[in-house]
Amino acid sequence: MTAAHPAQALEAAGLARPVADSSFDRIARLVQRQLGVPTALVTIVLPDAQVYPGALGLPDPFQATRRTTLTEPLCGTTISMGRPLVVEDLRADPVLSRTATVTELGMGAYAGFPIFDRNGIPVGTVCALDSEPHPWSSTDLATLADLAASCTAELRLRLERQRAHRIQKVAVHATRRTRLLLELTERFAGATTLEETVEAMRASAAGIGTMWAGMALLDPSGTALTLVEREGTYPHLARHWPLTHPAVAAATRTRRPAFFRDGAAVLRAMPTFAPWVDESMGAMAFLPLVTDDRLLGLVALLWRGPHDHDDENRRTAAALATSVTQALARVRVLDERHRVATTLQAAMLTDLPAVPHLELSSTYASATRTDKVGGDWYDAVVLDARSCVLMIGDVTGHDMQAAARMGQLRSMLRTLVWCQAGPPAELLHELDHANIGLGLAASGTALVARLDCTDDDGCRLTWSTAGHPRPVVVRADGRVQELAGRPDLMLGFAPSTRRTDHTADLARGDTLVLYTDGLVESRTVDYAVRADELYRALQDLASCPTADLPRRLVERLVHGEQRDDVAVLAARVR
Repeated sequence: MTAAHPAQALEAAGLARPVADSSFDRIARLVQRQLGVPTALVTIVLPDAQVYPGALGLPDPFQATRRTTLTEPLCGTTISMGRPLVVEDLRADPVLSRTATVTELGMGAYAGFPIFDRNGIPVGTVCALDSEPHPWSSTDLATLADLAASCTAELRLRLERQRAHRIQKVAVHATRRTRLLLELTERFAGATTLEETVEAMRASAAGIGTMWAGMALLDPSGTALTLVEREGTYPHLARHWPLTHPAVAAATRTRRPAFFRDGAAVLRAMPTFAPWVDESMGAMAFLPLVTDDRLLGLVALLWRGPHDHDDENRRTAAALATSVTQALARVRVLDERHRVATTLQAAMLTDLPAVPHLELSSTYASATRTDKVGGDWYDAVVLDARSCVLMIGDVTGHDMQAAARMGQLRSMLRTLVWCQAGPPAELLHELDHANIGLGLAASGTALVARLDCTDDDGCRLTWSTAGHPRPVVVRADGRVQELAGRPDLMLGFAPSTRRTDHTADLARGDTLVLYTDGLVESRTVDYAVRADELYRALQDLASCPTADLPRRLVERLVHGEQRDDVAVLAARVR
């Protein structure tokens, strides 16, 4: 195909065939009807002929064959001009009267508008013809212009469709590799732990036909590699490989992948590898994982039989190694961030004080995802020998800022508790005022519970909650009771909101349990169902020592990947 005459593209798109086309025939009917002419054509001009995918009123045999080989046809003249050709009386024109349109087709009037391909090159016409002279009105010409534009749009659509098909056909090989790379990207994009990275690596390796894939990471000593997992491992494959091991020495020393067609190729390159490899083994590849010129580890791939490593296979393997390396680097960064945040958070969760009439115990469990850290907290302040205040809360967010805001909010409440003798509702009210007034503006939930104990009658509990889950009491006889009381608005939105105190009595042996919502919330299970699970777990653990209760409660209710932090605070009346 040349820019001067795009006949090849027209042929490929099926527009150079002398056959009727329903879309172009429809346009010809519109021309005939709107302009009141006996003949209307949609013409495609080829180097040696003219074809009519849309035609009405052509004399025989042209109407049936949809093709002519006229010399110097008027549609050709229209194309060469690149603009409309309009003639009311062809026979009166000394030049046009001798054209084949007049002499062979018997036409007396012509109005034609060019149609263009996707490059703006005229390749055909939409035209109206009459056997007698015909005065063309401005409305006639405007109609032809609109219909020619419709033909151009249809023509370009088909040419683009054909071009896209050709490109797809030519690039099918590259597309397959691109799809593999996209799958690599998708698999590794969500990997935030070493386990997820290994799973993504194994799935990606299976996609290129391997029977097994393993990842070995560099030991802290920097002298050996250790396989992360052994599932599906070839029985004779070692778990620990010194960097001098013949299987990995070349790849780790040169930092370049090593590919072997089969076991025989491995033995030819590394005869000392004979104890672990025989000639019947399949292909192998060792891909070093390198970032900033620092070796992180190595990916080993094993195929079931011989495998020729062509350029595409090597590029895909290199992309796999790059994806694994980037995921490992991300995991290390997230691990470090999580470690810093949890250390900060744990440092702010001080040890619980000793209380004469109570046994106190707590636990804090951070989310298992390394890119998450929460704002869950708890605290206890002893007021005197008979009174103490327990606090628990959850600041909105799962990042370092949430942990920092949690520390500030907790410290403010701790100070208020120590300096003021007010009830819990008043303390939460003052806390929210300070939260907004001092510019912290943290949002979240909190619960304050005051316990006033006597030697004989147990304890009087007064509590107030700012959007936090209500307290649960495990009675001495094993009954589990969620305390009644409507939670008030959470912190950080309306500091002037009225807050309410609620009361309850705790007898000797009763256990007060405070917790954050990470203990019971689930994306897949109804809250009511999870609450029932909490009550059943507390019934089963009713006789559990106070020191173990929070930890065992978390173990009982939180399974698999923990998406949110959890804090539990328990107080048992002695």
